[in-house]
Amino acid sequence: MPIDTHVRIAAWLHIALGAIAVCVLVLLGMVFGVFGAAMVGASTNSADAGILGWIAGFGATLFLVILAFPVLEIVGGSLLLKGSPAGKVITLIFSVLGLVNIPIGTVIGIYSLWALLREVPVTSAVGMPAGSMPPY
Repeated sequence: MPIDTHVRIAAWLHIALGAIAVCVLVLLGMVFGVFGAAMVGASTNSADAGILGWIAGFGATLFLVILAFPVLEIVGGSLLLKGSPAGKVITLIFSVLGLVNIPIGTVIGIYSLWALLREVPVTSAVGMPAGSMPPY
């Protein structure tokens, strides 16, 4: 299935948005990981170290679950570039979810919804819209 320019732009916008989110999450994960390791290292009581270990395990699990969303957005954008219907569905879902991310996510979400839900005019072999008359 060939895709038009607006769908391609929407796919690249979602790939970029997902990549930025992955970078921010990895940076925050490293910062909190360093502080967590410092707290465990500074603990003198073994009971405190055990509780801090449980908290660190919960934090790492939560980090991986949250990280799955921008990775899925990147995958959806990549699939959309290849013309996959699954990529369109994934990108539509993230476009709707992005509407609450004011102001950048709202703009990208509205543009993506417009690009993915509009009816693309069918062009003939010579590049003219179907049903139109030649200019001669």
